[in-house]
Amino acid sequence: MSINGVFRTSVSGMNAQANRLSVISDNISNSGTDGYKRSEAEFSSLVIAQSGAGQYNSGSIKTDVRQMISEQGSIASTSSATDVAISGDGFFVVQDQTGREFYTRSGSFVRRTETTPAGETTYLVNSGGYRLTGTDLNTGTTGAIELPVGQIVAPTATTAAELDLQFPLTAGIGDSKTTSFVAYDNVGSATTLTMTMTKTAANAWSLNLSDGTTTTSSTVTFDPTTGVPSTTGAPGTMSITLGTGNTVDVDFGSLTEYDTDFSAKVSKNGNPAGYFQEFTINEMGGVAGVMGVMADGSLVSLYQLNLARFTAPDKLQAGTGNVYSATLQSGTVEYGLPSTNGFGDIVSNAVETSNVDLASELTSMIESQRSYSANSKVFQTGSEILDVLINLKR
Repeated sequence: MSINGVFRTSVSGMNAQANRLSVISDNISNSGTDGYKRSEAEFSSLVIAQSGAGQYNSGSIKTDVRQMISEQGSIASTSSATDVAISGDGFFVVQDQTGREFYTRSGSFVRRTETTPAGETTYLVNSGGYRLTGTDLNTGTTGAIELPVGQIVAPTATTAAELDLQFPLTAGIGDSKTTSFVAYDNVGSATTLTMTMTKTAANAWSLNLSDGTTTTSSTVTFDPTTGVPSTTGAPGTMSITLGTGNTVDVDFGSLTEYDTDFSAKVSKNGNPAGYFQEFTINEMGGVAGVMGVMADGSLVSLYQLNLARFTAPDKLQAGTGNVYSATLQSGTVEYGLPSTNGFGDIVSNAVETSNVDLASELTSMIESQRSYSANSKVFQTGSEILDVLINLKR
């Protein structure tokens, strides 16, 4: 082995460890970045062809950086209604100000008003300044989500409602419970609907739905051994036509008769005219997306969220702002809805934290430091041997 081989090999070792330290430094500095995916430096040897019996030519080492993009980070709850995380496979589809598409797992979105040729427009942007995209449920077009801040919201009639009810097992015959909700007509006029539930016999209740003028009735009978409606005792849809002309179909979700207090949960469509008080990213009616919140608490679905995924997500190209771009190695992009066809679930009021493990990174940093030091000692030893050779003539 020539002395030059000592220098070549030890320098490649120092360069490899320096690359690994750079990766570790990047991971540590982004350990608090939402949606950040750590990288790893992987080493492989480069072998120099051997020549001559008893002579060894040392090789060198090279590094490849592997991104751990497909590795799930922890889900952390937040108090922001526009924070959202993905649990499972997929990426949020975002755009920069030029409309170019990128992909990210960073779901901490906030409202930002920007001046555009069309006037002031409010977008949902993440910490990197990228705009969240979705499909407009009114027009069917897909693009950057534009929030209707300050715009009058047209009313929509209430046509359907669902009740989840818990009837108290210990209630006496003749005892009544009530719950109510507000329904709207096409011009936003409100009508209060009241559901009155009266116990008529053991495990049997009458149901009366009224708007104060019109009443519709049904019954529910519970299986005493399970506390859920018997095979023939479940109520059907209760429909009521309001004085304003629109018909509301009331269906039932969870119905139970347990030995606990009465409770009722109502979900319905329809909204009055007015303005949105705030916006939220949530799921309603099986659609995950952006919704506006009216003053009375009514939710109006505005945009549907679409997710993107790739065959080899670890081969995506990382960009500034914690976003990724497609590459030949990552495969072509596939779009889909959350919670369908293998796409991940949407988690509201939450963000996905970095998947960096600080303890592991610090351990790797110590290993790299020692390996770098050992390679430098080899280089120093080679330098001393070279000095001996140079000084042989003296």
